[in-house]
Formats: sequence, C-alpha cells, structure tokens
Amino acid sequence: MYTGNLIDDLLEKVELAEARADEYSREQKLAYWYAVAQQELAQFDSSLAGAA
Repeated sequence: MYTGNLIDDLLEKVELAEARADEYSREQKLAYWYAVAQQELAQFDSSLAGAA
C-alpha cells in the first residue's frame, strides 16, 4: 500500500549512492597518489645510492 514516502525513499537512495560514489572516488585518488609517491621515493633513493 502507498504510504506517501516514495519521494523521501528515492531521495535517501540517491544520497546514499552519491556518498558511495564520493568514497570510491576518494579511494581511487588515494591509490593513485600512493603509487606516485612510491615511484618518486624509488627515484629519490636510486639517485642517492652512490652519494655516501
């Protein structure tokens, strides 16, 4: 039976989907920058290998 909450339920689902998409986006950005940092550290370490 119709309870009058259809629009409220739909808005709740949309907000939940947006929150999950934002979280996924943040995770992807973090993974990218972690990989970049690892590459930069590897280059930095190799450039200092013979400095001592």
